[in-house]
Amino acid sequence: MGTCRRALLVAALLVIAAPGTRGQSAAPLNPADAKSFLGVWVIEMTEPAAFKGTHTIRVWDNSGTVAASLQTNPNFPAIEATGVHRDGNMLVLTLSHHAKPHPMQENGMPIWAVVSAVVDGDTMKVAQMLERSQTIKRGAGNRQN
Repeated sequence: MGTCRRALLVAALLVIAAPGTRGQSAAPLNPADAKSFLGVWVIEMTEPAAFKGTHTIRVWDNSGTVAASLQTNPNFPAIEATGVHRDGNMLVLTLSHHAKPHPMQENGMPIWAVVSAVVDGDTMKVAQMLERSQTIKRGAGNRQN
């Protein structure tokens, strides 16, 4: 995929994730509207081959709103999503420079990330893009009991 197409994809994901776009309100996502996503998902990242690894995505009911986190390394705490949005059958998580307990980092610098997830049966399929990256990481996994 060319650099221009990647930039357009990132821009589209950011538009989807931005509150108030396309007539959506900035209201938090109701857990009833995200029921199929709730739980702990262990995702095996498989594409591209150089970025293989396991990510854990947690999606939960946080006092009546949907909250989510992403853990990319078991030696570090999960990073809470700063945005959780639903667009059709897709859940979009954003992790900004203000993510808690710390932002995602690359080479010691804070970066943002956009994660899109679709539940297909018992499997969550994920695509992740990081700031300053030309690579879309992909993977899939199952909900943990």
